[in-house]
Amino acid sequence: MKPDSDVNWDLEAQRAFWNDWGDRCLKQDTLGKQAIRRGDTALSLLRGLELVDPKILEFGCGNGWLAEKLAAFGSITGVDIADEGIEEAARRVTTGVFYAGDALSLHLPEEEFDVVVTLETFTSIPDQLGFVDLIARVLRPRGYLILTSPNRSVYSRCSNVPPPGEGQIRKWVTMKELRGMLSSKFRILKAFTIEPAGNLGILRIVNSWKLNRLASMLVPEPTLARLKERAGCGQTLVALARKKH
Repeated sequence: MKPDSDVNWDLEAQRAFWNDWGDRCLKQDTLGKQAIRRGDTALSLLRGLELVDPKILEFGCGNGWLAEKLAAFGSITGVDIADEGIEEAARRVTTGVFYAGDALSLHLPEEEFDVVVTLETFTSIPDQLGFVDLIARVLRPRGYLILTSPNRSVYSRCSNVPPPGEGQIRKWVTMKELRGMLSSKFRILKAFTIEPAGNLGILRIVNSWKLNRLASMLVPEPTLARLKERAGCGQTLVALARKKH
């Protein structure tokens, strides 16, 4: 499947899609283990920065499930196109500030935040380079970016990925492409993948249950998974970067 399938890029269609998606997939009993793993990874990276009361901006905050945890580190501002999700986020994090709308169209203060966190939102932005520029503008000098995004190298080798929904933008990138887009504004401190997946092409062999069962006799399964992630076979790209100036 091509990452840029025919998609309705209409703003209202996007809002309707993400309102529905959040209602189905971001509740306490529907939040999947993959989302939780991505959130835990972002929190671990943030914790490692050892910042004191940072101002944090989360792009693509949804209903605030992660913002609620980010608020334990500092003040939180959240942005999402899903207005229903933003209403729930504001109820969950009463000390936060939340905006519903297209990130690229909002007038956010420049050089205001110490950290930008954005999980799985990059793939849904029509102008990804413009989004990188926006993140750089709102960050203070030498501020940090924590970003995750679907890995095109893996998702393009998965047979069970459904087509984009009505209003869903899907612009997968590879790690090389992500690095290239970030490089003009950021110095990448860490870049890795998590959550090995894929069952087509070379990944059919890498993730063969028969081969993995044999390999697990020599290498513990958690270690094997980490090796795959380091080799770039995780379905999620993770980047920790610092604004250059």
